[in-house]
Amino acid sequence: MVYILGIETTCDESGISLIEGKEKKVRILANELRSQIKTHSPFGGVVPILAAREHKKNLPILLKKIEKFFDLRKIDFLAFSVGPGLLPALVQGKEFVLNLAKKLNKKIYPINHLQAHFYSIVIKNKLNKWQKIRNIEFPSLVLVVSGGHTNMYFFENWLKFKKLGETIDDAAGESLDKGARILGLGYPGGPIIEKKAKLAKKSYSLPKPLLEKGLNFSFSGLKTAFLELVNDIKKAKGDLDEEEISALSLSLQKTIFEIILFKIRKAIKIYQPKSIVITGGVSANLSLRRMARKFLKNVKIYFPQKELSTDNGLNIAISGYILYLNKVEPKDFNQIDVFPRERSSHLL
Repeated sequence: MVYILGIETTCDESGISLIEGKEKKVRILANELRSQIKTHSPFGGVVPILAAREHKKNLPILLKKIEKFFDLRKIDFLAFSVGPGLLPALVQGKEFVLNLAKKLNKKIYPINHLQAHFYSIVIKNKLNKWQKIRNIEFPSLVLVVSGGHTNMYFFENWLKFKKLGETIDDAAGESLDKGARILGLGYPGGPIIEKKAKLAKKSYSLPKPLLEKGLNFSFSGLKTAFLELVNDIKKAKGDLDEEEISALSLSLQKTIFEIILFKIRKAIKIYQPKSIVITGGVSANLSLRRMARKFLKNVKIYFPQKELSTDNGLNIAISGYILYLNKVEPKDFNQIDVFPRERSSHLL
């Protein structure tokens, strides 16, 4: 029996989760999460220094909830998201984790945030029930699509991988947020855009930058074209009414998803994976899931449970357990460092 405590602080979600593992089964004992949306909404996006301040306030509160029913000395390992992410938030999380590791005299699994999104597909968020870790058919093509990342990988197994492509500018989720801001819809933009798009009765054509060139993504030109389209409509009609907002939301969302799925289909032809994983915050979008199942036929597609698509401590804890099962050694607290940008050597 192994107990792992997972801590997440890469962006604006403070998360701590406790799991119990036995062979290829796990039981979730706690999954505590505090969102910072209200803190950052007035600014239209995440403010790194405010995120760090909220983590400092939230993490002790979340840990106390777990301490009420569980003796932390029984923990075997800590697992901590070391990046990529917002540096102030990561540093604040590191300070909390190192102090806890020293106090408990425990080793740490440093977890890549993108790796945690991949591993999020293997379990469901079911408290106090034993569940089998889902088997994934390898090799697998993995797309992490979120507010900060749009990266594609080819995994031969749980640990051996190579990166196939990434965004060269804005991430898909970031583009949806910026589109919502252009439309005056608030933050976070992705869920609002999804809601508005469902009401659309028409759509507009938008460009798909870098579509035919390799497996990298580019959304900056699309964002500029979207802004120009919105300004043209305002100039012609005045303020946007609900019908136009819905049409514009659908147009932006549909174009972003078509770019993503075109690149995945292109990678499938080259690498012939046995499965596809689409994960990260944007993967919670039901329209993306429907489009993926329609466009990517004859291959198994895995999505995380919707509430596990965004950042949380459970994804970090299960990542630590999968590393444990694959005989990856944890590290002493003096070996832990954080990194705001992706380092491929850390995706292990």
